[in-house]
Amino acid sequence: MRASRLKSIAGHAAALMLFASLAACGGGGGGDSAPAAGTGAPVNVPSGSVQALQPACTGCSAVDASTYSGSGTGVWQADNIGTSPTNVPLSINGLRGQKVTLVFTNESSANQTMPGIALTQSMTVAHSLLQSESAASAQGEDPTLAAIRQFNYKGWADLASAAKSQAVMRSQVAVPSSPSASYSVNAQRDFYYSDLSLRHTTLEEQATTQDGTTINLWVENTELGTTQMTPALIHTLLMSYAQPGGIYDMVTGVGGKLYGPNSQTVLIDGTNQPIDLVVLNFNHDGKAFGTIGYFWGLNDFKKGTGQSAYSNESISLYLDSETLYLGGASGFQQMLTTMAHESTHMQNFYRRAVLMGSQYAFEPWLEEMSAMMMEDWTSFNIDPTHAFNAIRDVRFYDFMTYNNHGSYNCGLTNWTPFATDCESYSVSGSFGGFLNRQLGLAFYKALLTNKGQTDSLAILNDVINQIRPGSSVQQELRHFSAAAEGLIPATTNVAQYAFPARSEGGFTLPAIDPTSSEYPRALPAAVPAVLMSLGSFPVVRPAVTGTYTETVRVPPGTTLSVIID
Repeated sequence: MRASRLKSIAGHAAALMLFASLAACGGGGGGDSAPAAGTGAPVNVPSGSVQALQPACTGCSAVDASTYSGSGTGVWQADNIGTSPTNVPLSINGLRGQKVTLVFTNESSANQTMPGIALTQSMTVAHSLLQSESAASAQGEDPTLAAIRQFNYKGWADLASAAKSQAVMRSQVAVPSSPSASYSVNAQRDFYYSDLSLRHTTLEEQATTQDGTTINLWVENTELGTTQMTPALIHTLLMSYAQPGGIYDMVTGVGGKLYGPNSQTVLIDGTNQPIDLVVLNFNHDGKAFGTIGYFWGLNDFKKGTGQSAYSNESISLYLDSETLYLGGASGFQQMLTTMAHESTHMQNFYRRAVLMGSQYAFEPWLEEMSAMMMEDWTSFNIDPTHAFNAIRDVRFYDFMTYNNHGSYNCGLTNWTPFATDCESYSVSGSFGGFLNRQLGLAFYKALLTNKGQTDSLAILNDVINQIRPGSSVQQELRHFSAAAEGLIPATTNVAQYAFPARSEGGFTLPAIDPTSSEYPRALPAAVPAVLMSLGSFPVVRPAVTGTYTETVRVPPGTTLSVIID
């Protein structure tokens, strides 16, 4: 699903209006002990098994367990892989006014009680404008989008089973119109919107992709006009998707067909099926953004009774017209990346749920992460000026600043988008961007097609271990949390704790620098009572001179990372 929240980021070359919504290190000791390959679960170790603080990088500024070189970035870690909280004494000398950041990363499958610890606020805070926008958005996700996501994940299989058992025939229910394969330009057709209202549309333009797939662009009749969806805007939108090297080619080149032949008798024919881009005025609020696009697997169904009576019998993406004609260049840019995002949902639904089997469908957190990772890969190809990247400019920004406290203590697998304390899009998107830059395109392609596991955390763990043997979700999350929350510079020599630029397979990922003034790190006003499973939390000790000394109580199943820079 894709929704958008307008915000302003001072000093960013990409745009003043950005949106959010719908290895050379780590081998330096016990700080990087990993779970067994192929499993997302932590290693079971007897109570009280705690590894002392050790340098967690090689060739960096962590000279030894108690010495900082005096400049540059040093990373130390201590793992509590036991079952009870344990005190870890810290004493590191050689500081000359550097900041020390302590990052707690809960790598266990259970929430852990957070110890009492002094919290030092960051020296920089989010701008007041961003505070108000974050607060306004922290109201939870649109329930309709949540329902669509759940249908694509599990609900479709229930409907398919019911349809088969009832032997539903298409002739039982009157249909708004027949499937789109038979339509030509200027034809009329009705589509059900997500609220089940019927919208009247015209097929404004068609194109054929390099693999011979027809792309139809339908526009709601009341949205056509000289100040709304103009012929020029319609043509540009269609060509951005269907032209050689366009969004369709990028997405299918990475992950394969968006739809095709299958053995599901309750789904529409997959042979030579066109892709419909359906532009509707979603909510008639006279504003750009908000919910701007979705893919709903219900529309892949043949018509039947009950919920399937509302299928459009169309392999289709639904796009908000007001974002296109009221949002200016930023709205159009956001729509293009949304098309890549939603096409990935379409592709995942066909490849994983339909072809592999419903048990292989990604859980919501990984489904959305995979779609945002596709945005990451395609953003610079979509934007020829290279001014906008969906992860760098939206998701990571939100991770650092959301609701004026960031989204740090936010469990990776606990999907809670736009909640008061936790914005899951920013967490999954930022972590996905980190994995893209660390592990590359081969990793991403393997993630999309992995069939070695059914549990989503195990799938991600399996693919990480394939590309970086001995690593795991926990280790990569630990490195990500230290890099982001510890403000490790992009220029660091601590390679596995960075978001480096990467170019491969015709795609370019820009570097992400957590120390940039564009990411005004916001920290909570208090330490949380509970550290979420697969969540993290930073505390800061600014401007330390001489020897940094502190005894820190580390919860079980948790890694304490100490970052000095």
